[in-house]
Amino acid sequence: MSDIVQLKKQDLLTAKNPRIVEQKTGKTRILYLGSLQDLIQDYTKDLDPADYLFPSSKGGHLEVNTVYQMFQKVAKLLGRDDIGTHTLRKTFGYHYYKKTKDIATLMEIFGHSSEKITKRYIGINEDEISETLLNFKLGF
Repeated sequence: MSDIVQLKKQDLLTAKNPRIVEQKTGKTRILYLGSLQDLIQDYTKDLDPADYLFPSSKGGHLEVNTVYQMFQKVAKLLGRDDIGTHTLRKTFGYHYYKKTKDIATLMEIFGHSSEKITKRYIGINEDEISETLLNFKLGF
């Protein structure tokens, strides 16, 4: 989240899939924007290249803690107490895996070093894997 709140319009102008350097790991990550491209262009059309995508009313960019508090307020309005800043990422990963069963690509998207870490992160356990294999048929 700390890398996202610091993004500026110019960070997204460089390529179809821009790259950022994660503060936490120092690794270069690709932002796969896909179908978000049009929404991002519409959202940023009136911004200068040096403007933050998520500006603070006090100047600069939103702080991670502020984003977390916003999530908590929305969660409370929804009557939920189990929604956090990583919920969207984990939910995306879970549904991506359920639809594609492509753990290797998901591992790359998340920047994880192993499939085991990715499966644990999205909540895929051995029982679910066994169930998937029971329902699998080769077609002959």
